[in-house]
Amino acid sequence: MVSGIENRFFEGAENQGKNPKYSLTDLDNDNFRTIGEIMAVSLAQGGPPPAFLRGWCYNFLCTGEVDLNSLSKEDVADLESCQLISRVEDSTDAQCLMFNANEIISCGYTSQINLDSKDRIIRAIILHSTTRLIPMLQQIRKGMELYGLVDQMATNPEACRSLFVPGKIIQPDADFIMMNCQPNFSEKGTSKGRTERKIINFLQDFLQEVEMSDGETDSAAGDTEPLAVPHVLQWMTGQSHIPMLPDEKRHFKITCNFDHNCRERLGDHSVCYPIVSACTQTVTFPVQHLSTYTDFRRIMSEAVKYGGGFHRV
Repeated sequence: MVSGIENRFFEGAENQGKNPKYSLTDLDNDNFRTIGEIMAVSLAQGGPPPAFLRGWCYNFLCTGEVDLNSLSKEDVADLESCQLISRVEDSTDAQCLMFNANEIISCGYTSQINLDSKDRIIRAIILHSTTRLIPMLQQIRKGMELYGLVDQMATNPEACRSLFVPGKIIQPDADFIMMNCQPNFSEKGTSKGRTERKIINFLQDFLQEVEMSDGETDSAAGDTEPLAVPHVLQWMTGQSHIPMLPDEKRHFKITCNFDHNCRERLGDHSVCYPIVSACTQTVTFPVQHLSTYTDFRRIMSEAVKYGGGFHRV
């Protein structure tokens, strides 16, 4: 939900913070207020946090005011304004600037347009691009009053910053999943126990491969959404983020069980996929189908990609 909101209603560079899109239609429909309410509910339920806002947007949500002096061209996110700033910066004479006169004037610049005024022109574009978003931010802030979130942010702005501004939220990686795996191994020294430990090693190798490839292999194969470690965590536990609340972090475990008897139960068959219970954070591996890492990689990749629903693959 939070990821969908980010993609639909915000714009800007990944991992550098985003601004709300300038949309009077969404404003008129109270969509930004709904966004604020969803953010509040998501945080109240332990995440994921909406850690994709520009710093100036977060400061506004905390205080209800914009510090105009702190705004810079890095805070501009819409493509039209970014391109206009680039054209102004690249202008070498007054004639080049005059080609953009209409757009410059529409940004609220009312002084002379010449090379000596380039900095003031760029400043006007920055202010135009950012301050026109204030109504959207006001509506988001109104929605975030749910559960008293705005009051908490106003009281503890630095403590809450990492929940809204990118850079401080740690993304799940292979080590995080492996450290929180709790396998139910058979008795040590038995053939079952050795096989189960081999499968856990396969899991570690698989996660590290996914993490290191960063989706390059899957992208080359034409997949629209490359496989990543957060997808594996989402498949295993129902959430793709590291738990935010301290109590949740302490008790966060992924139970790994092992099914040695699927052929006895189901008869002769060619493939079984791991069975996941996201509610109890449990995954059961079909041991008889995971004898090699190649088999493990193929079956796990298919399970994660196509097994996100409430059904068996």
